[in-house]
Amino acid sequence: MTTIQGDGFTVTIIKSKRRKTMALKVDNKGVSAHIPSTLPLATTQAFINQRTSWIQKKLAQQQQRTVQEKQFEDGEVFLLLGENYTLRLFQSDEKALVKKTTSTIEFYGRLNKLSKPAIRATIIDWYKQQADGYLTARTNWLSDVTSLQPISITIKSYKARWGSCSIKGEINFNWQLIQAPQDVIDYVITHELCHLTHHNHSPKFWFLVEQFMPDYKRHRQWLKNNGHKLAL
Repeated sequence: MTTIQGDGFTVTIIKSKRRKTMALKVDNKGVSAHIPSTLPLATTQAFINQRTSWIQKKLAQQQQRTVQEKQFEDGEVFLLLGENYTLRLFQSDEKALVKKTTSTIEFYGRLNKLSKPAIRATIIDWYKQQADGYLTARTNWLSDVTSLQPISITIKSYKARWGSCSIKGEINFNWQLIQAPQDVIDYVITHELCHLTHHNHSPKFWFLVEQFMPDYKRHRQWLKNNGHKLAL
């Protein structure tokens, strides 16, 4: 693997015969430069030197976005529809069960026998149930408002997207979206409904989104800034 050392960071070089231009990428894996296979490394080095400030800024943002993994322990704070709820764990001899109050998400089960992965799985199943009920009902409501009717609505697990719309008109949502504020959820739903008319992100698509949600940019920005916090 070829690398180039920058000012406080290392850049992994990825060559491609198909690529015609050079591009830099900064993510949780580090910094990478995607270049044409015939491009001299000296040219790549010069480009990296020119973009050092930008790379350092992106790395700092990436570090800020790193969120401590949930431990599913008593007292932890969890999100639901944009509101904070405190997780409370209670010993019970009954089958594992999750309940919600005005300020807590309560787990009842055999704490002396259940592992953390088992507690996590039960709580995530509960989240998926909440997502299925809320997202489906809200999509149906917004579908009536916009007169954009999907063929089906499905709640799924995604790693890098909040929703999708197939060419057939099937809409899917990431269950983790249920943690976001309601206005942000409405934006994602509206976004996918508009894909029923425009299966792209053309100006016409964004114009249609804006017709139904004039402040959609604010909610889209919220997801960019906070979406990483919704990982469970």
